[in-house]
Amino acid sequence: MARPVSTLASVDPRLLRLGQGDNVLIVIRPIRLGEQFRIDEIELAAAVTLPIGFKVAAVDFAEGDVALRLGMPIGRATAAIRTGELVHTHNLASMYMRTHERGEA
Repeated sequence: MARPVSTLASVDPRLLRLGQGDNVLIVIRPIRLGEQFRIDEIELAAAVTLPIGFKVAAVDFAEGDVALRLGMPIGRATAAIRTGELVHTHNLASMYMRTHERGEA
């Protein structure tokens, strides 16, 4: 089950919520190991450096929860993910669907 965020609540300016209801945020400026940042009303310290373009959890995920970006499912948590943690291939199985076929010449 997806754990959506209900509003476009405030987040740290180094993070971007692309759509209302998204439960992952995009890092738009790096957050270094140990730096403080905010997701909604929660103050956090980065457990690892969060690189530009990567995703972080806007909510706590249980194993099997669906990550939403732009309101669309992008993957399923393969382990519990805490708010503010990096969301990537080590804890998320892709749900991207092939939308086209490449023709062979």
